[in-house]
Amino acid sequence: MFFRSAPTADVTVSLDGALKRRQPTPMFENVRRDLRRAVLMNQDPGRTALLRELFNPGTQAILLYRFGRWADRQVAPLRFALRLLHFPLTYCFAWRAGIYIPIGAEIGPGVVIHTWGGGVFLPCARIGRDLTIIGGGVLMDYDTREIGDEVKIGPGTKVVGKIRIGNRVRTGPNAVIQFDVPDDMIAFGNPARLIRRVVGRPSAGGGKSSGSGPPAH
Repeated sequence: MFFRSAPTADVTVSLDGALKRRQPTPMFENVRRDLRRAVLMNQDPGRTALLRELFNPGTQAILLYRFGRWADRQVAPLRFALRLLHFPLTYCFAWRAGIYIPIGAEIGPGVVIHTWGGGVFLPCARIGRDLTIIGGGVLMDYDTREIGDEVKIGPGTKVVGKIRIGNRVRTGPNAVIQFDVPDDMIAFGNPARLIRRVVGRPSAGGGKSSGSGPPAH
């Protein structure tokens, strides 16, 4: 079957500054996980869901990124030829669709970008597994340091400065984030405020979150 469980990601983000490396995951396993999540998140899953995803510009951008990462790890003669193919494709696609994912980014499997409006720019940063971006206008600073696992980015989100975004963070529409965001928080507004912890997730003190929290600034 095309969609089988993918092995562990090739990079695990640790927000204490350490990067835990595991056995590299083959490109096709990453692609399988990406497409599987995209199909499962489709509002009308069915026999044509995979075909629709392949026409989605966000999905196309992810596949182009995976190809570029794979090409960059080949032996010298092949790598040079693949780069000649990948480079114009990347910039033509970024110009046409407005979505740019640099191959310098280290992104875990399961990334989903659902937008038809473009305007998505990801940084050369360590990004965990199961990243979800819904909507366009998402711009992240070149200096963004890390993005954790299972992060969901809302439309219009802007990230400014050398910051970390924790695991399972959610950002609201048009949030402008200028500070580190801890695990299990929701960032909303301009400038962003930490509205509440995600219900059911453990807080920093070890207990369950109450659903409300103090603003960050």
